[in-house]
Formats: sequence, structure tokens, C-alpha cells
Amino acid sequence: MREARHKKGSSTGSGVTYHVDALAGDDSAGGGVAAPWRSLERVNRQVFAPGDVLLFRSGCRWQGQLRPQGSGTGEAPIRIDRYGEGPRPVIDMGAATGAVVQLSNQEHWEIRHLELTSGAPVAREHRQGVSVLGEGAGRVFRHIVVSDCHIHDLWGLLGSRYQGIDSYTSSAILVASPRGEQVATFDDVLIENNRIERVDRSGIIIWTPTAGPSATRVVLRGNRMENLGGDAILVLGSIGPLVEYNVVHYSCMRSGHPDVVLPDSGIGYNACAAAIWMHTCDHGIMQFNEVYDTNVFGNNYDGQAYDFDFGCRHCVLQYNYSRHNHGGWLLIMPTAEHNIARFNISENDLARLMCGGSSLDAGNHLHNNVFYLDYCTVEVFTNAIYSNNIFYAAGQGRFKISSRKPGLLSHNVYFGPWSGPLPDDAGAMLDDPRFVAPGSGGVGLDSLAGYRLRPDSPCRDRGLPITHPGERDFWGGALADVERKIGA
Repeated sequence: MREARHKKGSSTGSGVTYHVDALAGDDSAGGGVAAPWRSLERVNRQVFAPGDVLLFRSGCRWQGQLRPQGSGTGEAPIRIDRYGEGPRPVIDMGAATGAVVQLSNQEHWEIRHLELTSGAPVAREHRQGVSVLGEGAGRVFRHIVVSDCHIHDLWGLLGSRYQGIDSYTSSAILVASPRGEQVATFDDVLIENNRIERVDRSGIIIWTPTAGPSATRVVLRGNRMENLGGDAILVLGSIGPLVEYNVVHYSCMRSGHPDVVLPDSGIGYNACAAAIWMHTCDHGIMQFNEVYDTNVFGNNYDGQAYDFDFGCRHCVLQYNYSRHNHGGWLLIMPTAEHNIARFNISENDLARLMCGGSSLDAGNHLHNNVFYLDYCTVEVFTNAIYSNNIFYAAGQGRFKISSRKPGLLSHNVYFGPWSGPLPDDAGAMLDDPRFVAPGSGGVGLDSLAGYRLRPDSPCRDRGLPITHPGERDFWGGALADVERKIGA
């Protein structure tokens, strides 16, 4: 039964501030700083109003699930945060299913500085750290913020469909509307500076079904993710999403593995997974991200660092770094049209440098990227427009050109040994680009100075002029100064 609203707590003028202390609290108290509540059960009975603030005491731990009620407004969102000194407050849902923190058909919420976790792995159950679900034909749920949270050891189902959201619902952070006749969408979603590790299946999913209205003002920034069973970031059904400064280590570690879903379990799922990707997005931007060691197992046929998936149009991949991703650098799927990948650096990405089912007619353009390889042989699908890129093979590295679909290549550098003939390229260069220290990339965008061109590089003024080159190169140089540059 819902708790009737009352005027206890600590009034702030625009709302009431409630405190929760797992050690010294009392559920019969008023919730003020001197008389905090104790339990999640008491919090879940409260209907919060615009401007209210819910604070959990730092250093405390709660067992259970948080289900706060109510919605804020644009002028007065409802905030969840911590108070006091010490580590983040912990909510551990143990062996329960569903979400640690759940919002349903609610809006104008901000969630910050929590640690969310669960108990031992639960077989074939859907689980989330933060789940924000919206439903209702034509409804728009506004202003959802999840920031500075630590979400970890959250083991969920890698496959099957749940509430019409396919196999991606087991996630650290899920903002989604189910398929069907009651499709809603979201506006003003900020997922920022969260630490996510040891999660199945996915890290962060923003999901608006492609048959419904698109989400708007979606920003995913500064999140750090490691050891994910499947995808790190997926934005599906959005206009102008911004995905930037995220760092992903070891994604796609279990999706597709034959031991994960037993053959006789009756559970089928899309095992394909990549690290950071967009699906059915217009004018999205992925920039300043880092992706390392994306894996490929069994039925996962992807495993790339980045992906322009079905229905992506006029999206941009720029200023990103990828290293040692087993499925390669970039996937471009059919119906992905007029997307641009520029000023990115790829070091020892494996299997397929760029691949997918797109065609030259789709107008996808890859320019001013650097691809370095010092071991293995990597296939390059040319079903796009390539210009001003540097392919640098050293040591035992080899590139080879796929003959599956033709592309248009012009003014690229092909340095080092190749497996088979070089592509047909107007303006091809075989010169050493004279990097400062090729192959010296480590962890972090600041480790890439070795891919700067030396002053005597032949790549500084021999590139093809680009119609829409962007505002800067990888190093921050104004394009007016490097408009005929080859490389990042």
C-alpha cells in the first residue's frame, strides 16, 4: 500500500529531503537528517514529489531492490544521492531478478553516487542495475540521469526476449520502451561517468523500438566498462545521440559461446555483439572513445569496436581509438547510409578491419584514419568510399583486400607487406608515412603521440580534399591547416 505523503523530512523550499541510514535509521521516523529512515521497504512506500531529494548514507549497505514512486518536473526533478563521508552506499539485490533500481513510467529523475550489485549468478534470468521503462503510445518520458554510479557483478541472461526488448535487457543500465502498440520514447537522457564491470549481458542500452518515435537528446559520456558478456553500448532509435569519452575493456566475452546457452534449453538469442554501436539513429556521433580487446566466440559473428548498424544515417565516428579487437575495427550494415568514419586510430585490430553488408551506393565514407598492424593478416572490405587513410603493416602484419563488394579508393597510403594485390586506388602512395613512433600506442588517447606525422612526412599535403571534413583532426589541429593531409 502506498504511503500517504507527509511534510516530514527536511524541507528545501522546492521539495523535501529524505535521509536513509541502514545502521541508525528508524522507519517510523520522519526521514530528516536527524531522524532518517532505515530500510528500502520504507523508501518504496513513499510517493515522491517534484523537487524531493532521497539521500542514502555513505558507507551503508542495503539488501533488496529500490522502487521509488512519483515523478519530478522540468523545473524540479527528483534526486537520489548520498550524504556523509565514506564510500558509496551499496544496494545489493542478492539473488533477486529484475532491477536493483527500477523506474516505470516515471520521469525527471536523477540517480547519482550509488553502488549497485547482486549475488551469485542466476541462471537464465533478466537483471539490471538501473532499469527505466516507459510505455504508452506517443508518450515522452523526459530527463533521466544516471551518473557516477558503480554497477558490478550483475549476472543476467545473455539471450531470449523480455518485454519485447529482445536479448539486451540484462544490462547495467537500461532505458527502454517495449515493442508493441504502446511504444513510448525518451527525451534528455544523460548516462555519465559510471563504472560498470562484470555484467551480463550489456553495459548501457538505450532502446526505442524502430517502429516508434525516436529518442532525443541522448548523451552517454565518460563511462568506464570492463568484462561484459556482450555489448558495451547500444543506442537504438535515436536522433542526434552523442556517445563520447567512454572506455571499454573486454566486451563480448561470453555472448555467442556455445556453453552459455544450452542447446536443449529452448532459449534462442541474437549472439552477435560489438562494443559501441548505433542502430536506426540519425546524425549520431561517436567520438573520443577507447575500445580494447573486444572478443569473438562461437555464434558472435561481430566483435568489432564500433558499428553503424541497420538504419543509421548521417552518423559520424571520429577521434576514437581501438586496439586489439578480435572482430575488427568497424561494422557497417545494410541500410546504413551516408555515415562518416574519420580521424580514428586503429592499432592491431584483427580479423576484418572494416566489414558489413553495405554497398558503395550507400555513400559511407571512411577518410583520414590510421590502421596499424604488426601481426596477423586482416581483411579489408572495400564496400565504401576510402580516402586519405594510412594502412601501415609492419613485422608479420598483412592486409588483404576482400573481393566481395567493390569500393571506391583514392589517395590512401599502403605501406608495408600485403597479402595479394593492392586495391585499385587513384593516387595511391606506397611511401613510408614517417610516423613519430608507429605501434607505440598503449592505453589512453594520450598514448598515441607516436602516430603523429613527422615534419618530413610525405602525407602532409598529398591528400584528396574532403567536402565535409569536420572541424579538426585527431590532434586538435584546425582543418584549414591540414585540409590535404593523409592520416589522422
